[in-house]
Amino acid sequence: MTDAGQETPDHIPDHMELRAVELPTPDGVVKGRIAVTRGQMGLSGLVRTACALTDGLVARAVQLERQAGRALTCAAGCGACCRHMVPVSPPEAIHLVETIESLGSERRGKAMDAFGRVIAVLERHRLIADLFDPPPTDEPILPAARKYFELGLACPFLRNGSCVIHPQRPIACRDYNVSSPADWCDTPYDKDVAKIPMPMPLSVSLARLTAKLTGDRPCLIPLTLAPRWVEQNQVLRRRNWPGLELFDRFLAEIGASPGDADGDRLRATL
Repeated sequence: MTDAGQETPDHIPDHMELRAVELPTPDGVVKGRIAVTRGQMGLSGLVRTACALTDGLVARAVQLERQAGRALTCAAGCGACCRHMVPVSPPEAIHLVETIESLGSERRGKAMDAFGRVIAVLERHRLIADLFDPPPTDEPILPAARKYFELGLACPFLRNGSCVIHPQRPIACRDYNVSSPADWCDTPYDKDVAKIPMPMPLSVSLARLTAKLTGDRPCLIPLTLAPRWVEQNQVLRRRNWPGLELFDRFLAEIGASPGDADGDRLRATL
């Protein structure tokens, strides 16, 4: 598999098919080529496509900000946003668990210990139920999400201010970028933090597609509760669909279409 920006092999395996994608946005069309398996694929197989598309959208959004005279102020080592309640879709939750399982035993153990410490704090503050199923509110920011941030809980993947799974980080982490002073992010509820606008949250699209496939209602899962959620949804984790069909359904969900990928703005393989 390759990340966005890396070269797609000229000769893809026989069990895969190269698909050209065009994603229209208010700021123009993002194009790419994505290799998709012809065989069966689980929901986590969609995550690489969604991340590659998100990276293309972020690059376009940052470019537009710079043209408007506003610079991206996010930088390695900050980590302020890594203390927010990060929402992930069911496919991303499964992908995160698979990422943890792929780590060496020492790194895997440290990650799971970090998840355990966060969950223990959330249980003491009786926040888990509200994070999984927040009560209806007219407030623009969920009270549970604000309380989560105020607890100062670092993401289990945060080490020395940097993400140890950065190439595999969730969509919400990829599309959260700001142009306001970096230190404002330490107190985001007291400052008017200027988030760089994005045309669409693809984590929501993944959640909606999952709901359509399963007949359940759409849900977003707090990153720190992803292992618990996946443990409770092993049937969904093991379920597969024809890869090309699943890929096409995701494109339809986000309003993308097949096209010619001249320019190759993004590349990914599934």
